[in-house]
Amino acid sequence: RQHRPATDNTKRSLPQMETKGAPPRDEDPETQEQAFQTTKHIETYESKGDVKSLPDSYLPKAFGSWSFEEIAKVLASKNKKTTLRDQGLEMLLQMCKRPTDIIRAVKADLVQLVGGNLDSPVALDCISQFARQRCSRTELLQKTQIVEALVDVASNGTVDCRAGAFQCLWELSQHPGMSRERKSKILELCIKSANDDKETQVKLGSLRVLKMMITRQDMAKEGNACVPVVTSLLDHKDQDVRMLSCEALQYACVSDLGKDSCIKSGAVPKLTKQLEDNLKQVRMYATAALMQISILKAGKLVMIEAKTVPVLLVKLADEDAIKNYALQCLTNLFSHENIRHETKAVEANVKMVEGLIKSKDPIVAASAQSCLDKLSWEP
Repeated sequence: RQHRPATDNTKRSLPQMETKGAPPRDEDPETQEQAFQTTKHIETYESKGDVKSLPDSYLPKAFGSWSFEEIAKVLASKNKKTTLRDQGLEMLLQMCKRPTDIIRAVKADLVQLVGGNLDSPVALDCISQFARQRCSRTELLQKTQIVEALVDVASNGTVDCRAGAFQCLWELSQHPGMSRERKSKILELCIKSANDDKETQVKLGSLRVLKMMITRQDMAKEGNACVPVVTSLLDHKDQDVRMLSCEALQYACVSDLGKDSCIKSGAVPKLTKQLEDNLKQVRMYATAALMQISILKAGKLVMIEAKTVPVLLVKLADEDAIKNYALQCLTNLFSHENIRHETKAVEANVKMVEGLIKSKDPIVAASAQSCLDKLSWEP
């Protein structure tokens, strides 16, 4: 049976939909704002009695006659009204679904124009969309002062704008062309916001950017400055904040300087406490951070005081990823004579490690064998 357009009766049976669309061209801006409600066109078809609408890929067509150039005129107008501007930004966000659409937006100078409207959360969503594509990301970094503008918004904007600015900075910071000077400025902002900002969603945004920054080889040393602030967030009531804090410390502890900073900031007792958290990621990142710290002699001594070893032995019954980190941490700790003898004195501890040698996970089995060899070692 051939498809045919739906009849008028069929159309009347459809639920009424109100969506944002294009304003008439021949009306003044105030009238346009009032008319900016129900101009989205939805084409319907009847197939074997079922009415189907066009897929989302047709959204740019469904918005009517608005073009990137017309949105650029709205954003460039000095007398633009906030409502009309936000509606134009919302439409731009929906239209930039594909790389080819973003290239058209770049040619219409919309990257620069959106960058001048960062007091709107929707503009920040557009910048984040631009930052995901190489062509527009290069345009942002080379032809605008977008990083400086985002740093200002992340410091002084509303809650939604501050959180949106950190999302944009997270996208942009992954670009290899960003200068070290800009990266240092972003890292400094992240440390300040993680410490001072009272809003949880802003703390999460700053921690996410901070964690990504210190994983970069050229910023690893500067990441040590974040350790005291991140350590203090291990006591935060929000579980996601604690998870990102544990993950950030895991990366900060890669260098000996980072390990030493964690020891001096009192991170070991707090990380030990996180091993009891009910979220797997919190336990895993905390165990990984402790594994790094246990390499240093000073770290072993602090773990004795914090009673970390008994907790690590309990974690040998946890999930495989946590078992692996716990085994590696214990292997490091067993080079300390007192820890080794006290652990070996309890037969159940030895049997627990021996049992993991038969683990189905080859990585866990290898870690268990190394741990048992170190536990049985006598100089």
